[in-house]
Amino acid sequence: MITEKLNNIDTVLQLFDQTGKNILTNTTINHTFFDEKFGKKRTITLLRKVLIADYCVLESDTIYNYFQHQDDFNARVKQFYSYLEQNVIYPKNALKKGIQAKIKVSLIIDANGSITNVYPLTKHEWGFEETLIRTIKEKKQFGFVMHKKKPVKIYLEIPFAFKIANK
Repeated sequence: MITEKLNNIDTVLQLFDQTGKNILTNTTINHTFFDEKFGKKRTITLLRKVLIADYCVLESDTIYNYFQHQDDFNARVKQFYSYLEQNVIYPKNALKKGIQAKIKVSLIIDANGSITNVYPLTKHEWGFEETLIRTIKEKKQFGFVMHKKKPVKIYLEIPFAFKIANK
């Protein structure tokens, strides 16, 4: 990366990827790379060649929202959904009124395999989100998620449908 101050603003003149190609454009660009100097993952954000964010993150602080999953992870996700289907209690008032809902919650599985930071991403009345969140929190453990032979934190969004069997 080649930078220069222009009008007291850090301006990036050239930004190279791992192959040496200049990837700088006049639009917003986010670029993440491993910075050997700091020994950390570094992310920079540019807006029309002006540096607006530059920060380093330790690998242990990274929360993944996507990576190439292994078969054991996919099997654990299926087990997790099976647990939810068996343990989620349909909200009584919604069941009486025949109300169904599709909801979504987010959660983080930490490097110890524990489920944390469970939050609703949808908003229905009738207690659907609260019921699902309570059931997830009772589970507590998901299990380790491995990436490059190390346990990592991962962000998941869990969709769940409350359906009445005979509807």
